[in-house]
Amino acid sequence: MRLDSPENLDHISQKSGFTIFELPETDFAQILPNANHFRPEKEFFTKPEIDDISSLVRTKQTSALTIVLENGENMNDAAANTFLKTLEEPGENIHFVFLVRNINKILPTIKSRAQNYYVVPETQITAAPNIDPELLKTAKEYITCTPKSLPKFCDKIAKDKTDARSKAIAVVDAAIQLVYKSYFVTGQSKYLDRLDNLLKTSEALKANGHIKLQLIAGML
Repeated sequence: MRLDSPENLDHISQKSGFTIFELPETDFAQILPNANHFRPEKEFFTKPEIDDISSLVRTKQTSALTIVLENGENMNDAAANTFLKTLEEPGENIHFVFLVRNINKILPTIKSRAQNYYVVPETQITAAPNIDPELLKTAKEYITCTPKSLPKFCDKIAKDKTDARSKAIAVVDAAIQLVYKSYFVTGQSKYLDRLDNLLKTSEALKANGHIKLQLIAGML
């Protein structure tokens, strides 16, 4: 999922036990400054380093504890396997965050367990094209559907005779942008809840999930 700003990433990270943020041009030290940051001592995280982090999160937490691994894509195999085991037994109130330059370097078995975000550099935000007006209109209609009108709207998209799946994905991705911007304008957490559903819907559609059912699920 693309994000147009590195602001308030702490709110997003608190919605998941494990979040990955790809930030190509951002100083990691400025992200989640109140969290516990860890950096690899050399080029890669090693198993002993991950063991130390695992020991920390095994202690009982009465409030949220956010563990940030800077350059989390840089792990040797032993470290990655240890981290996967730590994820399998998450402690209560524990939130892991990877800050990375290249998300594609992360093992698929690790990446698949996280909510993944790409934070667009400021230079790209300026140059980013606007959403097509007609697509924007359809996305607005989608996120404002009533429970009664939602099935009919989704059925119409699913029966598109050109490329129903591509259209559905485009509508959902545009809706994600609208909901995300609404959150930053209003600060209301309800938009983050809606964002989680839409992200799952987009991923499911791209994985060939049932078009109409996934579109409906995105608004539930």
